[in-house]
This record gives sequence, C-alpha cells and structure tokens, in this order.
Amino acid sequence: MKGITVMLGLFFTVTSAFAGMPIPDADTPQAKVYAARCSVCHALPHPKRLDWEHWRHMLDVMDTRMAQRGMPALSDEDRRMISAYLEHHAR
Repeated sequence: MKGITVMLGLFFTVTSAFAGMPIPDADTPQAKVYAARCSVCHALPHPKRLDWEHWRHMLDVMDTRMAQRGMPALSDEDRRMISAYLEHHAR
C-alpha cells in the first residue's frame, strides 16, 4: 500500500509539469480512447509524465480503482489501444 501511495504522490507531482499541454496525436483512435477513458475521474495525464514501465503499473492501479468504484473495466481493446498509445508517447 505504501508503494502505491508513493507512486501516486510522484505521479501527481510530476503531472503539474505538463498541465495544459495538449496530448500528442490527439486525433488518432488510440488518443481518443485514452482521452475518453482516462479523463472520467481526473484531468487527462500527459503521456510524457511517466515512462512506459510506470504507465503499465498505473494502468493496473487504475483498473483496481475503477473496480473499487463500481465502474466498468477497460475492454481488452480499450486497454490495448491505451497501452499502445502510452508506450509510444511515454518519456
């Protein structure tokens, strides 16, 4: 639990550096799914905020959070598209 708390703290600290920056390739299907699914509960994080390894971890964390809140899980296709988008645009 402490690791998740530290990770989330780091995530939200780093996010302020990219506040207001448009996401790359915003008109692609992958970016549109990312924007639609990942801005429901919070501001849309810029993909350069984390490296791919940390994005993979955050996707798992967000899956858990969505389940805790009774939200629908990402479909396999949505997760594949979001993962591809984040992997391509991560720092």
